[in-house]
Amino acid sequence: MAKAKGGAPWLVTFADLMSLLMAVFVLLFAMSSLEIPKYRTIVESLTDALGHGMTLSNDQVAYFNALKANDQTQQDSEKTPIDQLYPLYESLIERFAQDESQSGANTVKIDYDPLKDGILVTFPEQIAFDPGKAKLKPEFVSLLYRFEGFKQPGVFVKVIGHTDCRPVIGGRFESNWELSSARAASVIEALINQGLIDPARAQAIGVADTRPVSDGDSEEALAKNRRVEIWVRSKEAESIPLAQ
Repeated sequence: MAKAKGGAPWLVTFADLMSLLMAVFVLLFAMSSLEIPKYRTIVESLTDALGHGMTLSNDQVAYFNALKANDQTQQDSEKTPIDQLYPLYESLIERFAQDESQSGANTVKIDYDPLKDGILVTFPEQIAFDPGKAKLKPEFVSLLYRFEGFKQPGVFVKVIGHTDCRPVIGGRFESNWELSSARAASVIEALINQGLIDPARAQAIGVADTRPVSDGDSEEALAKNRRVEIWVRSKEAESIPLAQ
């Protein structure tokens, strides 16, 4: 039986075609996963294999730069409000650390509320105002000046003044509504005058005694309800009501 001499010529073309198809599928997979560095490496390898060297053309470089920019924009848009606010939350924790180490009625509380998507800083009346007054205590002004860094796009600051349920007797204010509103406005004005927040993204609200955090009529319970809250929120969270 005679031995076959050589192989069919079409096998060479077929093998080249299979190699090119495999390269195309690898390229398509890289594009679907959009891992830009790997995608660029594959294109450079194919360019070299086709005899054009490893250097990409100007059009190819522009294309990869555009891909990178779009990828970064998509990553930024996928950030949740907590991703955006967490650096601010950590900054507040650090700046108010010495106050949180205190105990009792003079404690500054800092929390992140996932249901309302915001950072909540609570100042009790004892360190913020004299009874029945809306003028900031000097030590409270010093605390407020630690809000450095919150004048940035997408951050909204809302100050809410709270009182207890006892009626206002004498003095400048005729009701708890006036007192709580004036206290909230005083805090906002201090932050704005110091250039710490953007006036266009600030709001002062007085709610009197409508949102208590402690029940009962003991002095301790009433003192907990007399407070000023500063909410730091993202634009996306502004549609979530703060009412309890």
